[in-house]
Amino acid sequence: MKAYVRTGLTWSALMIAVMVGIVVWGMNALPEGPVPLHWGPDGLPDRFGSREEAALTLWILPAVGLGITLILAVMPSLDPRKRNIDTGRTAYVTVWIAVMVLMAALTGGIALAMTGSQEAHPETIRYIIAGVSLLMVILGNLLPKTRPNFSFGIRTPWTLSNDNVWERTHRLGGPLLMLAGLIGLAGAFLAQGIWLAFALAGPAMAAVLISVVYSYLAWRRETGAEQA
Repeated sequence: MKAYVRTGLTWSALMIAVMVGIVVWGMNALPEGPVPLHWGPDGLPDRFGSREEAALTLWILPAVGLGITLILAVMPSLDPRKRNIDTGRTAYVTVWIAVMVLMAALTGGIALAMTGSQEAHPETIRYIIAGVSLLMVILGNLLPKTRPNFSFGIRTPWTLSNDNVWERTHRLGGPLLMLAGLIGLAGAFLAQGIWLAFALAGPAMAAVLISVVYSYLAWRRETGAEQA
């Protein structure tokens, strides 16, 4: 087993243990009455359920964390360009760790939102958006350092077919994703109401769309496809 995969598995085991601990605490702290299960764009609950349904929802989170761990653990061995993942292993394992830490934070945030007062819900959502925004900043910083592979990065038909297009696209997409994350981070604490939902989603979608379109244009320029 590769050393960086072992590092990722170690962090995953730790974060999943934290998630399980949070779930056990949350199950004991759930209120007797209807429990919030879903929150609207304004951060307020818009669907409620029983304690049993809430407990099941909480257990889904460490299960998802386990699934993410298994996928990230096997991809470096299954990817057709696995050597490039090995070359960019620092970026790979850093994102792996960041994702698992975020999953643990999300579990804690959702558990608090389920067990806390209604007034606390919008603030919990703000911290969740802030966590996702920070992950995007980390990911954006690492994208330019990746090498072409089928598992991690901006994978379009054009980046996967040409190494130069991959490099150029990630040099643009990385900073764009960092900018989207910074906007989302500011919006998490400054935006109100429905704008809270768009503080991160809007810039993130724009960053992805620009990167995809640019990868096609870079491929046309690189291969001379406009003359085909």
